Amino acid sequence: MSIHKTKSGKYEVRWRDKGRQRSKTFRRKIDAIKFEAKVHLNQLPDFIRDKKEEKHETITFRELSEIWVRDHSEVHNAPSTILRNEQILRIYLFPSLGKYSVNTIEKRDIIQLQARLRKADKLSAKTINNILGLAKKIFSDGLSWGFIDANPAAAIKRIKVQDKDYVFWEFEERDRFLTFAKSRHPVIHDIVSFTVNTGLRKGEVEGLLRDCVDYDRKEIIVKRNFCHKTSSLNEYTKGKSVRRVPMNDSVWGIMQEHRLKSPKQRVFDFDFEHMVWRHFKPLQEEAGVKVITFHDLRHTFASHLAMSAVSLFDIQKLLGHSDLKTTQRYMHLAPDHLQGVTDVLVRGKHRKYSGDATRSSSSASV
Repeated sequence: MSIHKTKSGKYEVRWRDKGRQRSKTFRRKIDAIKFEAKVHLNQLPDFIRDKKEEKHETITFRELSEIWVRDHSEVHNAPSTILRNEQILRIYLFPSLGKYSVNTIEKRDIIQLQARLRKADKLSAKTINNILGLAKKIFSDGLSWGFIDANPAAAIKRIKVQDKDYVFWEFEERDRFLTFAKSRHPVIHDIVSFTVNTGLRKGEVEGLLRDCVDYDRKEIIVKRNFCHKTSSLNEYTKGKSVRRVPMNDSVWGIMQEHRLKSPKQRVFDFDFEHMVWRHFKPLQEEAGVKVITFHDLRHTFASHLAMSAVSLFDIQKLLGHSDLKTTQRYMHLAPDHLQGVTDVLVRGKHRKYSGDATRSSSSASV
């Protein structure tokens, strides 16, 4: 008994029945595998067949994962996410679970994998959660597709990740760096000034073409993203949405020299890896400002908006966050945030706190 892939891309199951060669063709490999298992089960003696039916082994985790990558990940995920999923499967999940039938994998196996990744491999909590999150997704889809009877990773508790505070420049640091960089490295000045005044992600800055600079409405249209992992320009952003960011005077001035570029030409047309990563950190050190990453320019943009009393809703739209909770981490920088809350604990001051009114008006603005 065997499965062969035909020239047309279909899967053919071949077996012998009472000395005669028989075959059946399927469009999907998983259907061929399941049919082969049924044929094999029917050919066994009754006492073995009954035992097998009690614990029928269908496909392995590796086979289910390959089907999931083909039918789900390659359809719904970005190229960089597909590569990441394949890497997690190859390095962490296949060595531990790949050869086992999906219906024989139990919750205890997933817990042991989690413990081993934490203790033996010494991976971070976030990395382990990503690994098990992928396994959980594959099992979940396998359950809904009818390949397995239960999801062994469904009730696995995620490892708690310690919150990390983000880093950003203060207003004075931003201005000091831009003043210093303008005379030392004008190209870096323009990139940093543009990013810290628009909040675009690095891939969105690299993927910005001239046709997305709207000079009539003074807006930057964010709808593309350059991916370094695949070295490709994608016609979508991380959030799969198109947003418009107004150009302030700083961005407007930088964009003037790019007016005559062709619509499909990159606005910042140079090697980002060489220009930014080689010169950005040394320039910060020379300027005497806090050393931050390029992505921290986006945090700086959002932080300055919050400190200037811009509403949470507006910050969310400018950053392109799909979930308001992601934007809420900047709200502690808002003027008068929690100001006076603890005054209610001091005798005689409980009447001076107007937190309810403040919260109501804040909620209305969001």
